[in-house]
Amino acid sequence: MLAGVLTVLKIIGITLLIILAVLLILILLVLFVPIFYRIDAHVPETDLDEGFDVEKVSAAVKFSWLLFVIRGGISFPSQKEFTVRVFGLKVLPKKEKPAKEDKTDSNKADNPDVENKETAEKAQDEVLKKPEEDTTAQADSNGADKRGSETEEGIEGNCKEEKDFIDVLWDIIETVSNILKIPLNVFEKIAYTISRVCDKIDMIKSTLENEIFQRAFALVKRKLIRLIKMILPDKCRIDAMFGLGDPALTAEVYGAYAAVSAFLPKKLRIQISPDFDRKMVYTDTHMKGHITLFTALYIAVTCYFNKDVKKTIRRFKKIINS
Repeated sequence: MLAGVLTVLKIIGITLLIILAVLLILILLVLFVPIFYRIDAHVPETDLDEGFDVEKVSAAVKFSWLLFVIRGGISFPSQKEFTVRVFGLKVLPKKEKPAKEDKTDSNKADNPDVENKETAEKAQDEVLKKPEEDTTAQADSNGADKRGSETEEGIEGNCKEEKDFIDVLWDIIETVSNILKIPLNVFEKIAYTISRVCDKIDMIKSTLENEIFQRAFALVKRKLIRLIKMILPDKCRIDAMFGLGDPALTAEVYGAYAAVSAFLPKKLRIQISPDFDRKMVYTDTHMKGHITLFTALYIAVTCYFNKDVKKTIRRFKKIINS
């Protein structure tokens, strides 16, 4: 008996360990296996003086994870829906179920005698209701005439009544006093709003000058730069050509690009050529990169649980609610 119980417990323990091991492996895969993405865009050489056709632009965003076990993406203009496939089977978007036909309409279509019978019954009901509607309409018209005469008598009685001179004078004085109070109330509200804004500005200024905020800002800035570097593409190739129709303006824009290009990362291979004669645009872009969820989650958790960041968030909430 005891041996049987121990055997069952052993089996349960082994099963639980296997389940925990599988869950741990899945969590580690989700966190540490990167998600690869690819962005392609192509704009054919287009003369802008003749118009720009959006349908000629082609773009595609694709992603894959775990050796293409999960993959998907969206493309324009061929496939405008975001799709996700698992082991090659489409998961998103889900197939729409065909609408069910109305059984009543199908029965009517199959049995024309039933439809003719219902039409005859409706016509008979309308004939029976018509005398009742005529009687009701006549009664309503008589009641309306009676109410109209009573209303006219009430209006004549009210027109005969006139206000006293003191009541009219009091209404005028009250109206004038209300008009004089309006500018005072508006001025008080404006002064109160300005004082609140000034107080909030002082609180924000003191918060920004505090050492706690400076440490929190430095931490968030450092982590955010790391996150952006991780998200940016590992490889980027851009071939472009542009023309603004004005040679001088085109030269100025191209000169600004040439000055900035010296500071761009080496992995960004960008080649832009100017066209000084036409107003045109052309581009062919290809980007590849990856995103690791563990890095993003680690950055978010580090910033959220930092004491300086928490104090700064509470401080700004207090300023907003004050």
